[in-house]
Amino acid sequence: MMKDGYKIVDIHTHFYTKPWLDFLSQRTEDPTFEWTSPTSGLAKIGGIPAGHVDKPADFDIKARVRDLDNLGIDVQVISHTAPGVGEVSESDAVEWSKKINDTFARFCDDYRGRFYFLMTVPCQNVDKAITEMERVSKLPGARGLQVYSNVNGTLISDPRFHPILERAADLGLPVKVHPAFTPLTADAMKKAKLPMQLFGFTLDTTMAVTNFIFTGVFKKFPKLKVIHSHLGGMAPYMMGRINTAFKRYTKEFDIDAGGLPGNVYKERVYVDTLAMHVPAIKCAWEYMGTDHMLFGTDFPHRASGTVEENLATLDEVGFSAEEKEKVLSKNAMELFHLE
Repeated sequence: MMKDGYKIVDIHTHFYTKPWLDFLSQRTEDPTFEWTSPTSGLAKIGGIPAGHVDKPADFDIKARVRDLDNLGIDVQVISHTAPGVGEVSESDAVEWSKKINDTFARFCDDYRGRFYFLMTVPCQNVDKAITEMERVSKLPGARGLQVYSNVNGTLISDPRFHPILERAADLGLPVKVHPAFTPLTADAMKKAKLPMQLFGFTLDTTMAVTNFIFTGVFKKFPKLKVIHSHLGGMAPYMMGRINTAFKRYTKEFDIDAGGLPGNVYKERVYVDTLAMHVPAIKCAWEYMGTDHMLFGTDFPHRASGTVEENLATLDEVGFSAEEKEKVLSKNAMELFHLE
């Protein structure tokens, strides 16, 4: 297909399955979902909308393909989205992880080369998460793992979850850290009367990935590759403070980063371009270079702008043709071993 001469691979793009939305709509505890029409609805925390379903392409794969054809997107690496299995009971997480992964694998089989996916696992039970990862890694289109920044209130960087990261590294699966629907700062965001998608989501992923560095996760698992959602949350712009905290508080906080955090981050972490802000993308680019930048749109969610707006934003950054090709497709094809 190619758009303006470039192949486009969108690595931050989500899909709800309709049975999952129906399941959430029957819940009385957070997170919940309310259908407002046959093709739209609201995902809520404490009765406050924090996510939207706006169109059939959110949960209908045929509608998704039609939209991609119109938008000029060649390939999507789809993942499930928040509210996800990290915020329900262990038994529900085990059941729904399998259902979601099997559905995504079927899409990849039906539309070979158009879709790949990041698997979902029930992190509430580490052994079952690893078993599911091993099962799904053999299915069509499985190219990585998506985890949420916290699992029922515990950061994904907690040592109890390290075996999941270790197994992902052994299986050659990049791990994308996506915001949990209920960030650790949910109460603070409610007090501030600000949308969770602002500092709640980005702070949650930044705490998790910074903890990966501070607790030596990358040192322990040298094959681990991490994708930090939403242009690295706050990390690229706070790396000076992160480095300073590493230097000043190593003893008090038992930090074992295996090197200066700023160096570890840009060597082992990838960021998507999902920011809708040219100066921010320029900052990440100047710090990290283009080799670890991946194109993402958050399609079909409304909080991150449209596909067209995200593509237009990249046009303004100042990438050379070679750099732009890396960001739009080449880096993703190499990272995920796409055909």
